[in-house]
Amino acid sequence: MSRHMALLLVALALAGCAQACIYKFGTSPDSKATHTGDHWDHSLNGENWEGKDAAGKPWVCKTGRKQSPINVPQYHVLDEKGSKIASGLQTKWSYPDLISNGTSVQVINNGHTIQVQWTYNYEGHATIAIPATHNESTPIVEVLHMHSGDASDRVTAVPTQFHFHSTSEHLLAGKIFPLELHIVHKITEKLEACKGGCFSVTGILFQLDNGPDNELLEAIFAHMPTREGTFTNLPAGTAIKLAELLPTDRDYVTYEGSLTTPPCSEGLLWHVMTHPQRISFGQWNRYRLAVGEKECNHTEAAAGAEEAGPHHHHHHHHRRLLHNHAAKLEEVASAAVSAEPKPYFRRVLEATEENPDAYTCKTVAFGQNFRNAQYANGRTIKLARDE
Repeated sequence: MSRHMALLLVALALAGCAQACIYKFGTSPDSKATHTGDHWDHSLNGENWEGKDAAGKPWVCKTGRKQSPINVPQYHVLDEKGSKIASGLQTKWSYPDLISNGTSVQVINNGHTIQVQWTYNYEGHATIAIPATHNESTPIVEVLHMHSGDASDRVTAVPTQFHFHSTSEHLLAGKIFPLELHIVHKITEKLEACKGGCFSVTGILFQLDNGPDNELLEAIFAHMPTREGTFTNLPAGTAIKLAELLPTDRDYVTYEGSLTTPPCSEGLLWHVMTHPQRISFGQWNRYRLAVGEKECNHTEAAAGAEEAGPHHHHHHHHRRLLHNHAAKLEEVASAAVSAEPKPYFRRVLEATEENPDAYTCKTVAFGQNFRNAQYANGRTIKLARDE
């Protein structure tokens, strides 16, 4: 394809977006989110994640052999293989309530998920078994290779945030669930390999229920922002009962995996709870609206501002400008077939950083933010039963 023809196709695409375009979660031009490294979204559920982080290091999403999520095997499959975590080596969780003082707990729409973070010294933790004798190369996933009777020690894993995916990322024996919660823990003690920080994630699945809203989720969902890059402070006194978000029956499947978003770093110890919690139809719909697809229109104020040149208030995924005036679009198309693009068209092709307040956006369709299940590739997967 000739360069001029390619430019013409870009111009025609811009013309099609002159009045309004539909944007996937993570690409809305009214977003105030800032990102480092290459842009990504969930439009292809992770199958197109090839890029680099802010330091230029390539993601391992397409090249890694221990990627997450996975299709978790059925109990009897793991039982028959003897793939069990001995009771004395099972991970234990202790989560007091997260309580906001009005500014200490935030619900964040970061353009990729709805996430909860806190700014105070939360005392919740999980404890994970490791060998009693360990060295600088012992990883956090070593519990997968331990056996009943092995001398053991324990490390403390401190939760740093939790977030949601819809639909679920992990599958249980091929079954997909409407929502999955991930509690991300950081380990920095005892293991030399964790001095720089290593991670363990606990996954909790939610199934649809015909009953009323789940009050455990409602403390969070009542405050979900829909605009990317914004957050809501939970009102003072609001409590998130994190311990109760874990199932009462704490059977889990554990394996070595990765982050489920770029850069997809490996070496994480995963725990996926096998007994789902419940979510109402209304709550599921509200979550999917919070990560929904948006229709965005360029405002008249912004159209006038374009004449003065590009804005640099926010960084926004290398977006191309949307133009509301037919005359400007005709100029773009004309430039596409000339020997040298006009400066205005060149400015379009350079993906000007746009002012997010120059757009009016509304949610017009349910969204999703999950990664497809990945191949197990012969990994050790073990079951822990709360017996």
